[in-house]
Amino acid sequence: MVTMIFKEIYNRLIGDMLILCCVLAILCMGLFTACNPTVEAHTDNVTIDIEVEQVSAGFAHVNFSTTKKAFYLTGIHPVRENINPQKVAKQFMLLALDSAYVEYLYWRNQQLQQLTPFVADFASHSLQYGDAQQFFTLLHPATDYWVYAFVVDANANKPTGKLFITTITTDSVSQMAVNFEYRIKGDWEYVYPKDSMGEIISNIPWVGELVDSMVMREQGWNSPREYFLSRFEDVYSGSYDHILYGIYAHENNVSDNGTPVTKFEIGRTYYKGMAVLDAPLTHPLDTNAYDVYRFTWLGDTTEYYFTPIDCKGGEW
Repeated sequence: MVTMIFKEIYNRLIGDMLILCCVLAILCMGLFTACNPTVEAHTDNVTIDIEVEQVSAGFAHVNFSTTKKAFYLTGIHPVRENINPQKVAKQFMLLALDSAYVEYLYWRNQQLQQLTPFVADFASHSLQYGDAQQFFTLLHPATDYWVYAFVVDANANKPTGKLFITTITTDSVSQMAVNFEYRIKGDWEYVYPKDSMGEIISNIPWVGELVDSMVMREQGWNSPREYFLSRFEDVYSGSYDHILYGIYAHENNVSDNGTPVTKFEIGRTYYKGMAVLDAPLTHPLDTNAYDVYRFTWLGDTTEYYFTPIDCKGGEW
């Protein structure tokens, strides 16, 4: 009798476990289907629409959309005279994809060296899927560029289908007039790029850095302006790539010798420099392109609003 009861319990448990496994399998299939776009990725008869939203002296805002769900690569390249990309479309796409893959491998190696626990695969890191918008930055004024897109077989890492391409021309002079509103509350700093009407601008690339005054003096800089100009020019040399858009918030709670993650210390003076990346920045800086703020940290949580100093010149 006891044996029969145990058998019945055992059979019920096995049955419940089978039902549970089936339910979990169905749920997992649904999750993987929803989260993994590769099951719906097309490679044939896909059209990519390229809509240029905005072109300025140093950047372009472009929208991309596809007629079918597909992985595709987007990019920008200076126009080369006497070359028709459509006539060498296959070679053009292969070189563009190889370049993107090399950039991905470089990024992946950096992440692995920093012991990042998860590293994205090439498709999720470098390819677009569905509607997308791209901000192409660090462009040069009065220059023709090709903006292109093409479908990629993510499983084989090979281009497929047609090359979709359009030509844009950047402005010769920056037309952007941006005012950076900067404030501090507690250990947090906030930046609001605004236009002449006081509206927040969310689609213009900019760069900023917070530096301890003592650190700049110890490094021998003649003025904060000289320091920030050097740092902003580094952006175009590729040695500094922390490009931001719209509102920025950052908690300064880590000591790191006066870098952008400086921890505020009572009685110390700090400078914050911010510049619009709408063309290479040269000396003298256009006052519409940058702001320099100065403040002394008092160690409390009062909310402050600071104004640019020295007519935005950044002198000591």
